[in-house]
Amino acid sequence: MKGEIHLPQQACFNYLRFMLTYHSASIQQLTVHYTGNPTQDEPLTLADGLITPDETLQETLLSYFLGSFKPEAFYHFNTAGNKVYNACKEIFSEKGDFLKASSQIASTLYDVSTHPRILGGDLFVARIGGVNLHNEFYDAIVILKAEQEDKFLQVEWQGAQPEIVLANAYRTDRIDKACLVFSNEEADGYRVLVIDKTNGNSGEAQYWLDAFLELETVEDSYHFTKQCMHAYKDFVKEELPENFEVNPAEQIALLSRSSKYFKEKDTFDFDNFASEVIQQQEVADAFRTYARDYSSDGEHSITESFDINPSAVKKHAGMFKSILKLDKNFHIYVHGNRNLIERGYDDQKNMNFYKVYFSNETTS
Repeated sequence: MKGEIHLPQQACFNYLRFMLTYHSASIQQLTVHYTGNPTQDEPLTLADGLITPDETLQETLLSYFLGSFKPEAFYHFNTAGNKVYNACKEIFSEKGDFLKASSQIASTLYDVSTHPRILGGDLFVARIGGVNLHNEFYDAIVILKAEQEDKFLQVEWQGAQPEIVLANAYRTDRIDKACLVFSNEEADGYRVLVIDKTNGNSGEAQYWLDAFLELETVEDSYHFTKQCMHAYKDFVKEELPENFEVNPAEQIALLSRSSKYFKEKDTFDFDNFASEVIQQQEVADAFRTYARDYSSDGEHSITESFDINPSAVKKHAGMFKSILKLDKNFHIYVHGNRNLIERGYDDQKNMNFYKVYFSNETTS
């Protein structure tokens, strides 16, 4: 039938489980404040009323507010004395004062915007109803700070006379900083998605996530999958060569088997992973010890059994790159049977070499 999409059963399950849509959503309350940088003598300007968008503007704003969020890594508020969390509770409350609560959010952001490189910008705060997350509908709060304006040329016509006008405006396809707070799990600090386009390790990089929102990672299947993949990659590339005789081709073989494991399995079990992927007990024991130490810093957490999250696998599988880089002359991509590539040393040339076995060759 026209318009139908047929997916394999497992693919359909994964699609429904990890989706965010807003076809039935509507903006219920909306305002905009301005938060400058107090160290640059920029103001905090609080709106004294709400904005009621018409149908066309509402559609554009919903796309702007929600279109860039991916339901992958979830956070929750640290609830102890958290002003943003308390303001969100006020907004979600049936008799809550939206304008007062949104002003509290803007004031909190202004107070922590003290790094000299933090830009001032307009802070959109909106309560949105009917947001579909994983096939469940929730109220949600968007907190979005727009910082970077672009210049646009507009042509205005007065009869047959054109006039070119230069205007500054925000692009609706680009978000600087935003968070999306869902109304579920209130006692645990709600469930929150974050966008922060601040780059690098600069001094202002964490102010949105840490100083303003005071968020902590939710330890769910996405978190555990991501953490385990990162830990194993670091173990194979950094720890393994220090304690075992292993060459780069063997490292790639270990990473390739682990990538296949995460892509094909529904659950992670350490003993099963050790048997199918690591295949050597002493190396498996070393990884168990490494994972335990990896989790002891308070910022990471590795568990020996969890559901594998397909979204996390898809997003982070690139870290298991199977490429041998040989000086600046060759790259060898290793995708399959490790036994078809052999490493050796040529005494006459005083150089290492690889011998590769194959049946057919093509060019690309």
